[in-house]
Amino acid sequence: MSILMKPQEPQKYTVDGVKFFKKHLDKLRYDSMVTDHPITSSEISVFMILHLYTDDMGQIRSLTKDPSVSERKQLCISNLSTEHNLNYETVKKAFDSLISRKYISEVHTSNGMHYEIVDYAMYNQQFSNVANSFKPEEKSSYFRIPFALFQEKVFGPMIKQRYHTGPILLLELCQYVTAQLGTNRRDIEDVEALNGERTMVFLKKTLNTTAKRVRNFLSIIKNIFLFKPVEAKIKNPSQDRTGRKRTFSQICIDKFKFSPNVAFFKRNDELNQRKSFARVRKEMAARIKNAKIPVKWRDMKDIEKSLNRMVKLSTHLEVVNKAQKMLNYTVSKVADTLEYLHMDGELSSINRLGAFVNKCFSSAFEDYTKFLTTDDRIQVMTEYHKTYGYYPEFLTQK
Repeated sequence: MSILMKPQEPQKYTVDGVKFFKKHLDKLRYDSMVTDHPITSSEISVFMILHLYTDDMGQIRSLTKDPSVSERKQLCISNLSTEHNLNYETVKKAFDSLISRKYISEVHTSNGMHYEIVDYAMYNQQFSNVANSFKPEEKSSYFRIPFALFQEKVFGPMIKQRYHTGPILLLELCQYVTAQLGTNRRDIEDVEALNGERTMVFLKKTLNTTAKRVRNFLSIIKNIFLFKPVEAKIKNPSQDRTGRKRTFSQICIDKFKFSPNVAFFKRNDELNQRKSFARVRKEMAARIKNAKIPVKWRDMKDIEKSLNRMVKLSTHLEVVNKAQKMLNYTVSKVADTLEYLHMDGELSSINRLGAFVNKCFSSAFEDYTKFLTTDDRIQVMTEYHKTYGYYPEFLTQK
């Protein structure tokens, strides 16, 4: 068998974090290099943080993950600054600047206003549409920013100490790690073995600063990416100098070996299941957005729980190759129901939208099982019994 025809093994680990598109990184790089009003570290930091609060369509419906906070207070800069240990004025100024630079847009609807990350939905849809094509150059590629990076609260020190391109370096390191896991290291057994190298010359050029400030920057991010010197030399004082003669030896570091925090990663034990969930979640988010259905953040999370339940149910239909068909049917039917109710003005009368959607999914699944043949039912029930020792209720109750 040719090496090109050999099936590719799925990667054993993945970065546990939020999606960030390469085209956004390219735009950040360009805006950081312009001489007239370059983008600042606070603006880049806030843009990265906003990815924690966006859905698959790029909509930022809340700036807090606390369901107990009232909807009136959710879009609040103070919550964002407090949660990430940033100054309120810094976040407010950066947020306004991101809007003027067209990284974020205000979207006004009949039910109010929300924010969106510009082009996020387009890049996400492009990636979904060409993910299985034979033209990889057309992909809107992305990488992931680990949740652990946000938990370390490194943006504040970077902003205060004026590391203007520090957040961009962090993004590039995240991109490198994601690429290593997804392409070059599919056979990696231990994420602790994943590492890379960067020279002092590269770091000085990227951060546009001195060697001393480079070492200080590396101390700020040490809990995220640990840099260890691998090539160092001792520079003795020159005996020929007469003015301002140095009396001590200086250690010069030429190269570093870095490794990411192991908290970045999660093991791909249920890869197909997570792929299916990502697909149906994106589809449901697109249907809700395109129909302009007002959905609260908490209700959206409940809908995602229902989607996750359906994905788990679908795994039992894989033995008869009906898993994807079942998901397509149920998601389409529930989305159609929401659209019809919204068009008729009846959706606002539902007190708990998440609970209602959960019932709709159960009803749609029951309808779909009617299309299963007797042979399909026997195969599913037999396989289920082999695994769990009893027959599934979702088929035996028919």
